[in-house]
Parts: sequence; C-alpha cells; structure tokens
Amino acid sequence: MVTQRILATFDDYHRRATTIMATQRALLAPGSVRDPATQARHRWELLRVLVEFQIFKHRDIFDPMIRQGDAHVARCAQAMKEDCAALGMEVRDFVTRWSDGSVGENWDNFRSAKLALIAKVERGLVEQRRTLATMVTTISAAGAAAPSRSPVANGIAR
Repeated sequence: MVTQRILATFDDYHRRATTIMATQRALLAPGSVRDPATQARHRWELLRVLVEFQIFKHRDIFDPMIRQGDAHVARCAQAMKEDCAALGMEVRDFVTRWSDGSVGENWDNFRSAKLALIAKVERGLVEQRRTLATMVTTISAAGAAAPSRSPVANGIAR
C-alpha cells in the first residue's frame, strides 16, 4: 500500500535525523570535549538529511495531499508544509550562523542554541508523524484513493 510505503520512508528519514541529533546531543553534554570541527561535520550532516527529508515530505506527501485531498486534508497538508518549510529555514539559518568559525569562542551560546534547535526539530518531526498518521488513517477510512504513483519518477505523481 502506498500509504504504508510513505510512512516507512518517513520513519526511515526520521530515524536517520534522530541518530544524528542523538550524537550531537552527546557531544554537547556537560564536560564533553569542545570540538568545533566535529560539530561542523555533524551540523552539515544533519542539514543534508533534513533537506532530503523535507524534499521527500513536500514532493511525496504534502503536495499530493494538497492537490488530491478533500478541503480538510488539503488545509492540513498545507499547514504542515508551511510549518516544515519554516523549521527547515530555521535549521538553515542556524547552520549559516554557526559556520563563521565562531563556535569555539562562543561555545556556551552555541551549545545552548544547538540543544534548543535539536529539541525543536525533534518535537516538529514527532508532531508531523502523528498528524500524518492521523491523516492517512482518516483518508483510508473515508475510502479515498491514495496518491497515485508516477511510473516515471517511481514516486508519487506530480
């Protein structure tokens, strides 16, 4: 079933992002070694995974639901897409802000900001997953057709 494939892909991206964030949190624990170079590598790794995740969500989840869903589903998907885009911009802004070489001299500010961002991203992903699962269940219960797959892109039709 397409909806199960979408949820499985969502969960895979979520696991990947969560793993990176757990590593980052451990590297920021009180008493840990201050390592700006490792933080930079993990910062960019997280950004890459979250950008891929965002593209997947917009292309394969939100846009098809906006186009093919009833008015309620379309509104929910649009709101989720906007929230996702705003959070993605916040992550990009964070990476830009802390890619100026100032992490080492501003460690405490960086650490606080990074932990706050990780917590916000984790909350956002959990909320997206919960809302998405509810929407998929509602769509399935209503007998609505799942978004169709594109034979060319091997994904959801655009």
